[in-house]
Amino acid sequence: MSTTTMAQGSNPGLTSPMQIFYDRVFLERAKYELRHDFGAQVKDIPMNSGKTVYFTRFTPLAIVTTALSEAANPTAVDMTASTISATLADYGAYTTVGSLYSMTSIETGLTEHVSVHGQNAGESIDQLIRTELVSGATNMLVSTSTGGAAGSTTAISTIHTSDVLTGLEIRRVVRTLKNNRARKFPGGWFRAIIGPSTALDLMGNSEWLDAHRYTTSDAIERGVVGRLHGVEFVETNNQHYTLTGGFSTSASNVANVYSNFFFGENAYGVINLGSIRAPKVYVKNPGSNSTDNPLDQFSTVGWKMPFAAKVLNSQWVINLKTGASDGYSAG
Repeated sequence: MSTTTMAQGSNPGLTSPMQIFYDRVFLERAKYELRHDFGAQVKDIPMNSGKTVYFTRFTPLAIVTTALSEAANPTAVDMTASTISATLADYGAYTTVGSLYSMTSIETGLTEHVSVHGQNAGESIDQLIRTELVSGATNMLVSTSTGGAAGSTTAISTIHTSDVLTGLEIRRVVRTLKNNRARKFPGGWFRAIIGPSTALDLMGNSEWLDAHRYTTSDAIERGVVGRLHGVEFVETNNQHYTLTGGFSTSASNVANVYSNFFFGENAYGVINLGSIRAPKVYVKNPGSNSTDNPLDQFSTVGWKMPFAAKVLNSQWVINLKTGASDGYSAG
């Protein structure tokens, strides 16, 4: 599908709605399912308090196994803590809209421009969170490489299209989260974000089919596609993957390696400035005091948001890397 950029003051900027009559229904756009904030801790910092946020995590004290001596004070125990920082930054984009387009297009009030920028803002924020999860999570490889025994996967390059997400892999991740003392969310569940390719294999797995997919209406309302082995799952069509896997059963195809994120409560967070919890869309029309637009040749539509995302405890976010039965690209 081709797109046309609306160039200020030039005929190539006249898009097809200006040249041909269309029914007043715009085509639906492809959109991401924005789910990478599923379970993120939301931190609001006050206005005028700086752009760097510090999180402090105290280290658990050593287990006491020695009895106290009678009539004597024990040795004081030092308290230690680690600090993690995140820095807010502005993100945004805008489009210039020619005045002739505004006057002749069927798009009254630039409503579709506003909608497109709103979509871009949401998808951009989702991508920022996903990027932080990829860089900050603890990586874990699918346990069995094709033709090998459990634990034979030693590198991403050995993952094949048959090394898929199963109930066994979920149990391995849950074991790791428990061993790392990750906290469960209210309700007693860990959470996970998967994508269509890995969901296809998981939802055909016998352990998944034998489990209850939905147990409460609140899970359905929150977009939970199922629960298994103590984990609630949501699905995104913006799943991260790489092309560095091994070969599929067809030697000409290279296996994609997919990220499946599992996490406990407070494992990662998003930081907002003040009450700004969503991107703001701006529509600027020509004005009499605008010296950079003396002939009122254009308007602008755009969005902006101060934002930061940060993994707070990498041991509580597991990036399980798997293949998928239909996850391959032409070699």
